[in-house]
Amino acid sequence: MILQDKVALVTGGTSGIGRATAIAYAQQQAKVVVVGRRMDEGEETVRLVQETGKEAIFVQADVTKEADVEAMVDKAVSVFGRLDIAFNNAGTIGENPSLIEQTEAEYDRTMNVNVSFQGYLRPVSLVVRQRG
Repeated sequence: MILQDKVALVTGGTSGIGRATAIAYAQQQAKVVVVGRRMDEGEETVRLVQETGKEAIFVQADVTKEADVEAMVDKAVSVFGRLDIAFNNAGTIGENPSLIEQTEAEYDRTMNVNVSFQGYLRPVSLVVRQRG
């Protein structure tokens, strides 16, 4: 299989595209690190991945927090010994999807999750640095 023994980290892996991607990676023989804020949904994704016969773990993390981002990468490396793929899928429309009606705090949260350096580029730079 194309991803035999690779380790893939999937942010936003608790539902939707993230969950489907985690399962697809496992079907291609990757070990999967499911990342998200919602514990129950994350553990369900892990169970679905494990049904394919591959290993998976869940890491509860908020991609807008630098310490959480570093911790999820560290956990992947400590459990699986490496990290090959970072699928940065975490995203939100916020509690109030209407841009006109959003508060500044809601807008900032949405932008931090969907666009910020910590939320999307930092996991990739940590993977590159870790692989040397």
